[in-house]
Amino acid sequence: MKKHFDSSKKKTTALIVAAVLCVIALVFPCFVLATDYVPENDPLVTLSYMKDVFGPSLKQEIKDEIRAEAAAEAEKEIEKETETTPEQGEAETAPDTDDTAPVNVGYAVVELCAGQKLSSKNGTVELIVRPGSSAVAFSEIPENGLSDISEMREVLNGEEVGINHAIIIPRNDGRGIVITSDKAYVLVRGDYIVE
Repeated sequence: MKKHFDSSKKKTTALIVAAVLCVIALVFPCFVLATDYVPENDPLVTLSYMKDVFGPSLKQEIKDEIRAEAAAEAEKEIEKETETTPEQGEAETAPDTDDTAPVNVGYAVVELCAGQKLSSKNGTVELIVRPGSSAVAFSEIPENGLSDISEMREVLNGEEVGINHAIIIPRNDGRGIVITSDKAYVLVRGDYIVE
């Protein structure tokens, strides 16, 4: 009986050792593969990929498309206004001694130098700062800024005005832009003044 018990004990020990070796043989490659895991090589779409890569790129594409559509819509509206108001005629030119700008139906190209200010004389003024130029917003009332309808935000006092952004000065209340580059070209529509 003792012999049978020893034989049974040896078989049990051998089975346990074999089972442990099998488990190690099966689990060890998983650990090795887990350390070599590179998310870019994974053919499956994971939640982290959706959150970290796909989501932000999709949001950016949507924003870009909305901006492009808004710009195209604004351009069509400008063309429509220019075509539908021919009876107002050409721009009225101001006398050379006066610093006021001409009243214009369409956009006028205005060349400005560093430090010059452009603001509203009467009513609303629309402007677009052209490439190669730079300007910052100024306002006598700090919480009032300029409307940047290209980015759908408010440009506050001291903030840079975006290049090729449609900017609105809503009224003559001490708001406008100051040129920070040596020379600047600005498209302007409305009754404005240069100081």
